Amino acid sequence: MWTKKLIYITILFITSISINAQVDIRNIEFTGKVCDNKGSAITGVPVTDGYNIVVTNQKGEYRLLSNATAEFIYITIPSGYVIPMKDNSPYFYHRVDDKLKLKQKFDFILEKSRQDENKHIVIVCADPQVGFDEEIPMVEEAIKDIKSLVAQNYANFPVHGVICGDIIAEISREPKFFEWMKHTFAESNIPFFYAAGNHDMDVSGRSNHDSKKTFKNALGPTYYSFNRGKVHYIVLDDVFFIARGYASIGYLDEEQLCWLAQDLTLIPEGSTVVTSFHIPTYSREARRGEAAKEEMNKVLQNRSTLYKMLKPYNAYIFTGHEHYNENYQLADNLFEHVHAALCGIFWQAPYNSDGTPLGYAVYEFDGDKVKWYYKSVGKDKNYQFNAYLPGADKNRPDAVIANVWNYDPQWKVHWYENGVKMGEMKQYTGWDPAIVHYVDKNRENFRYKYIGAGSTDHLFSAEPADKNAKITIEVIDRFGNKYTDEAVKEE
Repeated sequence: MWTKKLIYITILFITSISINAQVDIRNIEFTGKVCDNKGSAITGVPVTDGYNIVVTNQKGEYRLLSNATAEFIYITIPSGYVIPMKDNSPYFYHRVDDKLKLKQKFDFILEKSRQDENKHIVIVCADPQVGFDEEIPMVEEAIKDIKSLVAQNYANFPVHGVICGDIIAEISREPKFFEWMKHTFAESNIPFFYAAGNHDMDVSGRSNHDSKKTFKNALGPTYYSFNRGKVHYIVLDDVFFIARGYASIGYLDEEQLCWLAQDLTLIPEGSTVVTSFHIPTYSREARRGEAAKEEMNKVLQNRSTLYKMLKPYNAYIFTGHEHYNENYQLADNLFEHVHAALCGIFWQAPYNSDGTPLGYAVYEFDGDKVKWYYKSVGKDKNYQFNAYLPGADKNRPDAVIANVWNYDPQWKVHWYENGVKMGEMKQYTGWDPAIVHYVDKNRENFRYKYIGAGSTDHLFSAEPADKNAKITIEVIDRFGNKYTDEAVKEE
């Protein structure tokens, strides 16, 4: 067993030479122990250097052969333990600062959780993207909304969060806001895990290798995993810097894929696995059979490899990047949620480009089962769509319109004319009237003149016989929850 591992490690050592020829590739042996805060050993905890994974023995001890390319030694936090925090973010790693010491020891201490983690909540935000002081109050308002939601609905549940990249707006601008963002999200009293986005990327280097240096200094490893209840969580880095200006593509490099393969071998087939990163794997173009129109910076290029690796599991993918909300049922076992940006169109409007209000997603896990909804900042949790009377959309002047931003094919959208049920509304691709009108009215005051409304597939229309009738929209989500509201005139 050890012989095979040593051969594999040696191959990785040789491969790693090509990563940075200026690094001294000397072997380093990492050892240590994982125990609880009472000194009891924790068995079977994965420990990694980002290349290889070993697990702790019955004494909680590990031995990991590595080399000087290792930046961190870190663990997969096991279920049943409190997520450790340090400097306002999850702390499950040690930095390898001494590249000359050939034997190094790093211990990890965890605290047992007093809560039942089988039922737990996940708050997912994408693209908070803060770059200017005047945006700070809007982020703080979102954090207050999260705190209020948790206090009112989930006070007795374990809750953690995930940020799907683009934590800040511009890495070359000072201050970089990483530390402020960590502090502010920690004010929610929820541990938030972070994925790297293209706006979190250093762009002064010659290759992708050092493009996450600032991110790592602030938040630690760019790919890692942890467990909660029966769910295995993975965070990856699919933002690949191509060293051409600010350009990047969606791509998982071989280093991560090798690590991911080892991580997943420790997870029983059929388990629920949630993988989070920034750039989506799928697109509206692909859904329409027009994958050739996809842009390389907007989708994961080697998605088929990831899909294959996730095939044995009940898998969910959490992404962001696009500043719109979309859901893709990719296979019976695979569902991708593309999350609307918390900042909308860069804090210039109260909507995303598709008309989705500023907000975040909430996932309620119960064992292997999960339900979800979208929570708009400052709105009741039952606020799940906007509806507009005829005349709101100049392209469909006679139609009543509904924008159901968290829609997927298992949802139903019905309409009523003067209390009489008329049937299902017809789905179409178009532009949400609210964001279109807001942009037309305010564009001259936008910081970025190129931003604006974008098309979306989660719009629905119907033409009433009586244009002055009372129109009510009823939306039923995939979990049987009903949401109703009257169509209103767009101001």
